[in-house]
Amino acid sequence: MDILARLRQIFWIAIVIGAVALIDWDFAIVVAALLAITAVAIETRAPLRDLGLARPRSILRTIAFGVAAGIVLVMFSKLLLTPFAEALIGIPRDLSAFDFLRGNLAAYVSLMPKIWIGAAIGEEIVFRGFLIGRLEAAFGGASRTTTGAAVLLSSAVFAAGHAYQGPTGILITGVLGLIFAIVYVTAGRNLWLTIAMHAVYDTSSLALVLTNLDRVFAEIGHRLIPY
Repeated sequence: MDILARLRQIFWIAIVIGAVALIDWDFAIVVAALLAITAVAIETRAPLRDLGLARPRSILRTIAFGVAAGIVLVMFSKLLLTPFAEALIGIPRDLSAFDFLRGNLAAYVSLMPKIWIGAAIGEEIVFRGFLIGRLEAAFGGASRTTTGAAVLLSSAVFAAGHAYQGPTGILITGVLGLIFAIVYVTAGRNLWLTIAMHAVYDTSSLALVLTNLDRVFAEIGHRLIPY
């Protein structure tokens, strides 16, 4: 790949990530996802396949695995990852932005479409399907080294996008982003799988906040890993 083509990938990355960072709107990630799809459509002849959005071999298997993996990821995050990160950094993860959900079923239900469209679909398109592919192209093409670097960099950018959760939240989100990225790459770049995982993870995590069970899980986690 020539230098101009590589620079063009950096341009697309700057446009998409800039949209996430600079647009002050709840659905900024949706705008970024549409820009990402447009960029990949310009760069490739099969944008859906390049983004991992082609029809999976088995829809039912993809959904089933995504649901199961999402539930396991919630348990891992709440019982092990979060208490470990809080003990390591010494600062609790700041999820106060979601305190309005506690005991408020109507708020939870009204938030879910935004979560599914913005976080599960939009973030997976931007940070996994788009960013990993464009970073690989900017590095000269997919290889073990370039893919590894793209996975790490995309996870770091994903983590930075959750700075409102404080330094511990950034670390936790970075690890979760890394898990999503590894699953995406190793599962044949099937973005529907990570979309399902992400949707189940966020839906379940916020359901714990709704019912205050997140505090129960936090207490159990800190017994396993003292804070």
